[in-house]
Amino acid sequence: MSNPLSPRNPTFFREWMRRLDRAAADLNVLLVVFAIGLAALDVTFLFSRQLIDRLPQVTRVVDAERPAASPSQSNSAIPR
Repeated sequence: MSNPLSPRNPTFFREWMRRLDRAAADLNVLLVVFAIGLAALDVTFLFSRQLIDRLPQVTRVVDAERPAASPSQSNSAIPR
């Protein structure tokens, strides 16, 4: 009696190749979606770099501590 799942069976190879082809087709669709997403991300990054370069410079305000009083000044002259 022959085994239907035997590798010697010619229909086994055809069925296996059909399944492999279907899996590859599904994988190709997924890879195309990833490629489109990465291209959109790349365009967004390039656009944001151009936009940031054209923005005016921002004046930064830093909260610095007051300088220490010199020994000749009294502590009452420094406003708190």
